[in-house]
Amino acid sequence: NFTGKFHFVVDFPKGPIWLEIDPDKITQVIDNIIGNALKYSPDGGEIRVTLVVKPSKVLLTISDQGMGISKNDLANVFKRFYRVDQARNSQTGGTGLGLSIVKNIITLHGGSIDAQSQGIGKGTSFIICLPYTDQLSDYNNNQEWDATFDSEFDEVNE
Repeated sequence: NFTGKFHFVVDFPKGPIWLEIDPDKITQVIDNIIGNALKYSPDGGEIRVTLVVKPSKVLLTISDQGMGISKNDLANVFKRFYRVDQARNSQTGGTGLGLSIVKNIITLHGGSIDAQSQGIGKGTSFIICLPYTDQLSDYNNNQEWDATFDSEFDEVNE
């Protein structure tokens, strides 16, 4: 439940991009990261979402102007139950599992995720890298897409 006002800046390429993903799981990833951006950004802050297509990968970057992460904490943010700011998290809730689940979902998709921050008070960027081939762009749209995907996180809802 977010009551602040935020400014979203979205920069996506023109035209469709076909990736072989589990849409529900990738939605869970994006929801978690944007939810954190909203939770830890100041009212009126900007949240930037960009998508860049490279020859063999797609890069999705979600950046905020929030509280940032210290260099010492960056190496740990994807560990289970890890919380950057215990005092702040007790006010905002959360289990410390969200980013661990995010990393596992991205890894199961053959991708990677990285967190970057210039430090406390300087915002955070999450860069998701997923494998890509333009051969999927020739996919026949009249066929059913196989959206089945099994993972160890099917019963975890965060």
